[in-house]
Amino acid sequence: MWWWPILSATDEDFAMIVTWSKPCRASLRLAWILPVGLAACSPYNFSKEIGAISSGVDQLSNGFTSGYTAPAADRTALAQLDLTGPRARVAMASSCLVPVSKSSQNQIPCALYRSGGTPPALSGIEQLRDKTVVMLAALKDYAQALVAVTNAADRTAYNAAVAQLSSTVGSLAKQAGPQGAAASTVAPAAVNLIGWMVGTALDQQRFDSLQAGVIAASTPLPSGEIPINYVARTAGAGLFALSEARQEALISEVKVLIQPLGPSLTDATYRQGLSAAEAVVTVLDGLRQTDPTAAAAGLAKAHEALVAAVNDPTQNYPSLLKAVGDFANQAAALHIALAATPAAKSTTAK
Repeated sequence: MWWWPILSATDEDFAMIVTWSKPCRASLRLAWILPVGLAACSPYNFSKEIGAISSGVDQLSNGFTSGYTAPAADRTALAQLDLTGPRARVAMASSCLVPVSKSSQNQIPCALYRSGGTPPALSGIEQLRDKTVVMLAALKDYAQALVAVTNAADRTAYNAAVAQLSSTVGSLAKQAGPQGAAASTVAPAAVNLIGWMVGTALDQQRFDSLQAGVIAASTPLPSGEIPINYVARTAGAGLFALSEARQEALISEVKVLIQPLGPSLTDATYRQGLSAAEAVVTVLDGLRQTDPTAAAAGLAKAHEALVAAVNDPTQNYPSLLKAVGDFANQAAALHIALAATPAAKSTTAK
């Protein structure tokens, strides 16, 4: 029977067991009489919420990936509008004339622009891209590791999941600065050791590793930075820069689109121009209605609520549900806004 190691444990073993997480002590004592009491501390109690956090992080990552292609497309669309209207003379950015391997003009994209005008420049997010990608990847890996520990179906899967969680907790700490690199060598050991004490069942091991992992990710480093908060905040700054860059480009595009609209145009031409402008405004307003910084803060808040819940489920579980729900909604809305592109509406007369 799977509970036999508990029933045959020594007094010393029991002394080790009762030092585990506070919310599980009562059920562990009861387990000496009724082993199924261990299920009260199973991380399956948190699997839905952890899954929602992981899905939300995926939404942030996918939104950035989809939206990042937009600044270049927005810049191209704006250049076409700026050039085709007045049939302006065209110039090519100097960076196009130099092979990438020999170019030192990394701030100048290879693009066309109006001759005599201002050459195109990389947006803030295009300069922050690499750092943002690293931060989002660290968050995604960590969230997936929490899911793996929570859903481990046997000891083999559990062992692999704990190793995965250990590595991702260390990665979060490393991203928070030089002091985090030293701390990261401690965090994996703590996560690996918790849950392998004598006499535990798989459910209890999963819970202990989940608890140790989220606490380690939320423990301040010597610098004062909390790894999960730092990485979420930095990723949020990149997402904000992406949204800001898109909004600036779209505003410029709308201005060019609406400038020629007037009574001199034919009905069909007017409708076509108006439809194009409205399509851009729809995307612009979607970006205006979302807040990347708030979404990143929502992730940090959801994680903080998770830490509180694993420490005391009876008191803090409702707060976890709300925090996770809020973050999931923010992440989903942001993904939609960042990935959206203008789609011209029908110009058919009604």
